[in-house]
Amino acid sequence: MINKVIERTPIHQVYDAVANKPSKTWVVPVNEQWKLNFLHVIYTSDATTGNRQIMLEIIDSDGNVLANHVAGAVQAASLVRHYSFIQGIYRETSFIGDEIQVPIPQDLYLGPGYSLRVSDKNSISALDDTIVSFQVKRFTV
Repeated sequence: MINKVIERTPIHQVYDAVANKPSKTWVVPVNEQWKLNFLHVIYTSDATTGNRQIMLEIIDSDGNVLANHVAGAVQAASLVRHYSFIQGIYRETSFIGDEIQVPIPQDLYLGPGYSLRVSDKNSISALDDTIVSFQVKRFTV
């Protein structure tokens, strides 16, 4: 049997500014496939001491972590930093003007039931705040 794939709206954008959530997850709907174009995170660390290391995980529909894209520098307490997960760049190891770039694969497709998860790898504080925006190309499968 051949599965038919139909491109939907050319670009779908997500913006999630729900407060006081250091970790956020999005699941690809059952009848869709996504191609991730970019993901941007504004991470605000609270006063809890510790180094946060922000990462983007790709998780398959069975809950297996397929990939971790981890920032090349850590974020200390009481700071606001920007993380740009984008294609075709090198991995930065320091912040430039409060922003760091993190590479992702050029053709990053997520199948039905796959998840995108943004979190602090070190889980320092449940009171940290994460604002995430990303852009995907959606396909109906």
